[in-house]
Amino acid sequence: MSNPVYQKEMKMSVRTIRLAMLIMVFNGILAALSLLSMYGAVNRSRFFGSVQFSSVIQIYSTVAYIEFAMFMLLVPAVTAGSISGEKERRTLDLLLTSRMTSFSIVLGKLKASLNLVRILAISSLPVLSLVFIFGGIRIRDLVGVLCALLISGFFAGSVGILFSTISRKTTTATVLSYGSLIALIFGSYGILGFLQYLDSNNIGKFTNGIGKGIYILLLNPAVAFAELVYNQVSSEGFIEKVCSMYAPREQGFFVDNWIWVSLGIQILLSILLLFLSAWILNPLHSIVIRRRAWHE
Repeated sequence: MSNPVYQKEMKMSVRTIRLAMLIMVFNGILAALSLLSMYGAVNRSRFFGSVQFSSVIQIYSTVAYIEFAMFMLLVPAVTAGSISGEKERRTLDLLLTSRMTSFSIVLGKLKASLNLVRILAISSLPVLSLVFIFGGIRIRDLVGVLCALLISGFFAGSVGILFSTISRKTTTATVLSYGSLIALIFGSYGILGFLQYLDSNNIGKFTNGIGKGIYILLLNPAVAFAELVYNQVSSEGFIEKVCSMYAPREQGFFVDNWIWVSLGIQILLSILLLFLSAWILNPLHSIVIRRRAWHE
Protein backbone atom coordinates (compact mmCIF):
# COMPACT_ATOMS: atom_id res chain seq x y z
CA MET A 1 0.00 0.00 0.00
CA SER A 2 1.36 3.40 -0.98
CA ASN A 3 2.11 5.97 1.69
CA PRO A 4 -0.75 8.54 1.91
CA VAL A 5 1.64 11.32 2.94
CA TYR A 6 3.85 10.57 -0.05
CA GLN A 7 0.86 10.59 -2.40
CA LYS A 8 -0.39 13.91 -1.01
CA GLU A 9 3.01 15.59 -1.24
CA MET A 10 3.57 14.35 -4.79
CA LYS A 11 0.19 15.64 -5.96
CA MET A 12 0.91 19.03 -4.45
CA SER A 13 4.40 19.27 -5.96
CA VAL A 14 3.56 18.24 -9.54
CA ARG A 15 0.63 20.67 -9.76
CA THR A 16 2.88 23.69 -9.43
CA ILE A 17 5.36 25.19 -11.87
CA ARG A 18 8.01 25.21 -9.14
CA LEU A 19 9.20 21.68 -9.93
CA ALA A 20 9.61 22.37 -13.66
CA MET A 21 11.41 25.63 -12.98
CA LEU A 22 13.77 23.99 -10.49
CA ILE A 23 14.65 21.22 -12.95
CA MET A 24 15.24 23.77 -15.70
CA VAL A 25 17.47 25.98 -13.53
CA PHE A 26 19.41 23.04 -12.09
CA ASN A 27 20.19 21.44 -15.44
CA GLY A 28 20.64 24.83 -17.07
CA ILE A 29 23.45 25.68 -14.68
CA LEU A 30 25.11 22.29 -15.22
CA ALA A 31 24.73 22.54 -19.00
CA ALA A 32 26.12 26.08 -19.10
CA LEU A 33 29.17 25.10 -17.06
CA SER A 34 29.72 21.99 -19.17
CA LEU A 35 29.49 23.88 -22.45
CA LEU A 36 31.84 26.59 -21.20
CA SER A 37 34.36 23.95 -20.12
CA MET A 38 34.01 22.15 -23.44
CA TYR A 39 34.46 25.41 -25.30
CA GLY A 40 37.69 26.01 -23.41
CA ALA A 41 38.90 22.49 -24.20
CA VAL A 42 38.17 22.98 -27.92
CA ASN A 43 40.05 26.29 -27.96
CA ARG A 44 43.06 24.68 -26.29
CA SER A 45 42.96 21.89 -28.87
CA ARG A 46 43.20 24.49 -31.64
CA PHE A 47 46.31 25.93 -29.99
CA PHE A 48 48.04 22.58 -29.34
CA GLY A 49 46.79 20.90 -32.50
CA SER A 50 45.17 18.00 -30.64
CA VAL A 51 42.54 17.43 -28.00
CA GLN A 52 44.06 17.21 -24.52
CA PHE A 53 42.48 14.29 -22.73
CA SER A 54 43.11 15.77 -19.27
CA SER A 55 41.08 18.90 -20.06
CA VAL A 56 38.18 16.79 -21.33
CA ILE A 57 38.15 14.63 -18.21
CA GLN A 58 38.27 17.77 -16.12
CA ILE A 59 34.90 18.75 -17.58
CA TYR A 60 33.34 15.57 -16.22
CA SER A 61 34.88 15.88 -12.75
CA THR A 62 34.04 19.59 -12.46
CA VAL A 63 30.39 19.05 -13.38
CA ALA A 64 30.15 16.08 -10.99
CA TYR A 65 31.54 18.12 -8.09
CA ILE A 66 29.24 21.04 -8.85
CA GLU A 67 26.25 18.72 -8.98
CA PHE A 68 27.19 17.22 -5.61
CA ALA A 69 27.55 20.69 -4.09
CA MET A 70 24.16 21.72 -5.46
CA PHE A 71 22.62 18.60 -3.97
CA MET A 72 24.08 19.40 -0.55
CA LEU A 73 22.63 22.91 -0.82
CA LEU A 74 19.24 21.86 -2.16
CA VAL A 75 18.29 18.77 -0.15
CA PRO A 76 18.41 20.34 3.36
CA ALA A 77 16.30 23.27 2.13
CA VAL A 78 13.66 20.85 0.80
CA THR A 79 13.52 18.46 3.75
CA ALA A 80 13.95 20.94 6.60
CA GLY A 81 10.40 22.22 6.16
CA SER A 82 8.70 18.85 5.79
CA ILE A 83 7.64 18.35 9.44
CA SER A 84 8.16 21.86 10.77
CA GLY A 85 5.93 23.17 7.98
CA GLU A 86 3.11 20.98 9.28
CA LYS A 87 3.68 22.45 12.73
CA GLU A 88 3.50 25.99 11.40
CA ARG A 89 0.29 25.22 9.51
CA ARG A 90 -1.08 23.43 12.61
CA THR A 91 -1.84 20.31 10.60
CA LEU A 92 0.61 17.95 12.30
CA ASP A 93 -1.91 16.95 14.98
CA LEU A 94 -4.28 15.76 12.27
CA LEU A 95 -1.59 13.49 10.86
CA LEU A 96 -0.71 12.14 14.30
CA THR A 97 -4.35 11.29 15.06
CA SER A 98 -4.69 9.26 11.85
CA ARG A 99 -4.01 5.55 11.54
CA MET A 100 -0.53 6.24 10.21
CA THR A 101 2.44 5.59 12.47
CA SER A 102 5.00 8.29 13.14
CA PHE A 103 7.54 6.33 11.10
CA SER A 104 5.16 6.23 8.12
CA ILE A 105 4.74 10.00 8.32
CA VAL A 106 8.50 10.57 8.47
CA LEU A 107 9.15 8.09 5.67
CA GLY A 108 6.44 9.60 3.46
CA LYS A 109 7.85 13.09 3.94
CA LEU A 110 11.37 11.91 3.15
CA LYS A 111 10.28 9.97 0.07
CA ALA A 112 8.44 13.01 -1.27
CA SER A 113 11.44 15.24 -0.63
CA LEU A 114 13.92 12.81 -2.17
CA ASN A 115 11.74 12.33 -5.22
CA LEU A 116 13.06 15.70 -6.37
CA VAL A 117 16.60 14.43 -5.79
CA ARG A 118 15.96 11.40 -7.98
CA ILE A 119 14.47 13.55 -10.75
CA LEU A 120 17.40 15.97 -10.70
CA ALA A 121 20.00 13.19 -10.60
CA ILE A 122 18.48 11.28 -13.52
CA SER A 123 17.75 14.40 -15.58
CA SER A 124 21.39 15.52 -15.23
CA LEU A 125 22.77 12.35 -16.84
CA PRO A 126 22.67 13.81 -20.38
CA VAL A 127 24.81 16.72 -19.21
CA LEU A 128 27.36 14.37 -17.64
CA SER A 129 27.24 12.26 -20.80
CA LEU A 130 28.73 15.09 -22.86
CA VAL A 131 32.13 13.64 -22.04
CA PHE A 132 31.23 10.61 -24.19
CA ILE A 133 31.92 12.80 -27.22
CA PHE A 134 35.63 12.46 -26.46
CA GLY A 135 35.56 9.18 -24.53
CA GLY A 136 37.36 8.13 -21.37
CA ILE A 137 34.32 7.67 -19.13
CA ARG A 138 32.28 4.47 -19.08
CA ILE A 139 28.55 4.06 -18.52
CA ARG A 140 29.17 2.31 -15.21
CA ASP A 141 31.08 5.38 -14.06
CA LEU A 142 27.97 7.49 -14.58
CA VAL A 143 25.88 4.89 -12.74
CA GLY A 144 28.34 4.99 -9.84
CA VAL A 145 28.13 8.79 -9.65
CA LEU A 146 24.33 8.59 -9.77
CA CYS A 147 24.22 6.04 -6.91
CA ALA A 148 26.62 8.13 -4.80
CA LEU A 149 24.49 11.24 -5.37
CA LEU A 150 21.32 9.42 -4.34
CA ILE A 151 22.90 7.99 -1.18
CA SER A 152 24.40 11.34 -0.19
CA GLY A 153 21.04 12.97 -0.87
CA PHE A 154 19.35 10.35 1.30
CA PHE A 155 21.79 11.11 4.11
CA ALA A 156 21.38 14.88 3.83
CA GLY A 157 17.61 14.45 3.67
CA SER A 158 17.59 12.36 6.84
CA VAL A 159 19.52 15.10 8.63
CA GLY A 160 16.98 17.65 7.42
CA ILE A 161 14.06 15.47 8.55
CA LEU A 162 15.57 15.09 12.02
CA PHE A 163 15.96 18.81 12.60
CA SER A 164 12.56 19.44 11.02
CA THR A 165 11.07 17.08 13.62
CA ILE A 166 12.89 18.74 16.50
CA SER A 167 12.35 22.37 15.48
CA ARG A 168 9.12 24.33 15.61
CA LYS A 169 10.12 26.71 12.81
CA THR A 170 11.30 25.89 9.30
CA THR A 171 13.95 28.59 9.49
CA THR A 172 15.48 27.02 12.59
CA ALA A 173 15.41 23.55 11.03
CA THR A 174 17.08 24.84 7.86
CA VAL A 175 19.86 26.60 9.77
CA LEU A 176 20.52 23.54 11.93
CA SER A 177 20.54 21.24 8.90
CA TYR A 178 23.03 23.37 6.99
CA GLY A 179 25.13 23.88 10.12
CA SER A 180 25.39 20.16 10.87
CA LEU A 181 26.33 19.28 7.27
CA ILE A 182 28.93 22.06 7.13
CA ALA A 183 30.35 20.91 10.46
CA LEU A 184 30.48 17.32 9.21
CA ILE A 185 32.10 18.12 5.86
CA PHE A 186 34.56 20.80 6.95
CA GLY A 187 34.80 19.94 10.64
CA SER A 188 36.31 16.53 9.93
CA TYR A 189 39.22 18.25 8.19
CA GLY A 190 39.50 20.58 11.17
CA ILE A 191 39.83 17.60 13.50
CA LEU A 192 42.58 16.14 11.30
CA GLY A 193 44.38 19.47 11.33
CA PHE A 194 44.14 19.60 15.12
CA LEU A 195 45.50 16.04 15.42
CA GLN A 196 48.34 16.96 13.09
CA TYR A 197 49.14 19.95 15.28
CA LEU A 198 49.26 17.71 18.35
CA ASP A 199 51.48 15.22 16.55
CA SER A 200 53.89 17.83 15.17
CA ASN A 201 54.31 19.41 18.62
CA ASN A 202 54.69 16.04 20.38
CA ILE A 203 51.62 16.73 22.50
CA GLY A 204 49.78 13.57 21.60
CA LYS A 205 51.10 10.00 21.62
CA PHE A 206 50.89 8.88 17.99
CA THR A 207 52.84 5.81 16.89
CA ASN A 208 52.28 6.24 13.15
CA GLY A 209 51.55 9.92 12.72
CA ILE A 210 47.80 10.42 12.80
CA GLY A 211 47.08 7.66 10.30
CA LYS A 212 44.21 6.20 12.33
CA GLY A 213 42.62 9.62 12.59
CA ILE A 214 41.97 9.54 8.84
CA TYR A 215 39.05 7.21 9.47
CA ILE A 216 36.96 10.10 10.71
CA LEU A 217 36.59 11.07 7.05
CA LEU A 218 34.47 7.95 6.54
CA LEU A 219 31.60 10.04 7.91
CA ASN A 220 32.23 12.76 5.32
CA PRO A 221 30.02 12.31 2.21
CA ALA A 222 32.12 14.78 0.21
CA VAL A 223 35.27 12.66 0.68
CA ALA A 224 33.53 9.49 -0.50
CA PHE A 225 32.23 11.28 -3.60
CA ALA A 226 35.66 12.80 -4.31
CA GLU A 227 37.28 9.36 -3.96
CA LEU A 228 34.77 7.92 -6.43
CA VAL A 229 35.44 10.62 -9.05
CA TYR A 230 39.22 10.42 -8.50
CA ASN A 231 39.18 6.68 -9.12
CA GLN A 232 37.35 7.27 -12.40
CA VAL A 233 39.55 10.04 -13.81
CA SER A 234 42.94 9.56 -12.13
CA SER A 235 45.37 6.82 -11.25
CA GLU A 236 45.83 8.27 -7.76
CA GLY A 237 43.03 8.12 -5.22
CA PHE A 238 41.81 11.10 -3.23
CA ILE A 239 42.39 9.25 0.05
CA GLU A 240 46.00 8.65 -0.92
CA LYS A 241 46.50 12.38 -1.35
CA VAL A 242 44.84 13.16 1.97
CA CYS A 243 46.85 10.52 3.79
CA SER A 244 50.09 11.81 2.30
CA MET A 245 49.26 15.25 3.72
CA TYR A 246 48.69 14.07 7.28
CA ALA A 247 50.40 10.73 7.89
CA PRO A 248 51.86 7.61 6.28
CA ARG A 249 49.24 5.84 4.23
CA GLU A 250 47.05 3.50 6.21
CA GLN A 251 46.59 -0.02 4.92
CA GLY A 252 43.65 -2.32 5.40
CA PHE A 253 40.07 -3.07 4.45
CA PHE A 254 38.64 0.39 5.17
CA VAL A 255 41.17 2.25 3.02
CA ASP A 256 41.01 -0.26 0.17
CA ASN A 257 37.19 -0.15 0.14
CA TRP A 258 36.74 3.45 1.22
CA ILE A 259 33.86 4.31 -1.12
CA TRP A 260 31.64 1.36 -0.23
CA VAL A 261 32.38 1.59 3.50
CA SER A 262 31.61 5.31 3.58
CA LEU A 263 28.41 4.93 1.55
CA GLY A 264 27.36 2.04 3.80
CA ILE A 265 27.93 4.18 6.89
CA GLN A 266 25.83 6.95 5.34
CA ILE A 267 22.97 4.52 4.72
CA LEU A 268 23.12 3.18 8.29
CA LEU A 269 23.24 6.67 9.77
CA SER A 270 20.31 7.72 7.58
CA ILE A 271 18.21 4.80 8.82
CA LEU A 272 19.10 5.60 12.44
CA LEU A 273 18.18 9.27 11.93
CA LEU A 274 14.83 8.25 10.46
CA PHE A 275 14.00 6.01 13.41
CA LEU A 276 15.12 8.75 15.80
CA SER A 277 12.88 11.27 13.99
CA ALA A 278 9.94 8.87 14.19
CA TRP A 279 10.59 8.28 17.91
CA ILE A 280 10.65 12.03 18.59
CA LEU A 281 7.53 12.60 16.48
CA ASN A 282 5.59 9.96 18.40
CA PRO A 283 3.07 11.84 20.59
CA LEU A 284 3.68 9.59 23.58
CA HIS A 285 7.41 10.26 23.54
CA SER A 286 6.81 13.98 22.98
CA ILE A 287 4.62 14.10 26.08
CA VAL A 288 7.30 12.36 28.14
CA ILE A 289 9.97 14.77 26.88
CA ARG A 290 7.84 17.81 27.66
CA ARG A 291 7.03 16.52 31.14
CA ARG A 292 10.70 15.92 31.92
CA ALA A 293 11.59 19.39 30.64
CA TRP A 294 8.79 20.90 32.77
CA HIS A 295 9.95 19.10 35.95
CA GLU A 296 13.54 20.15 35.37
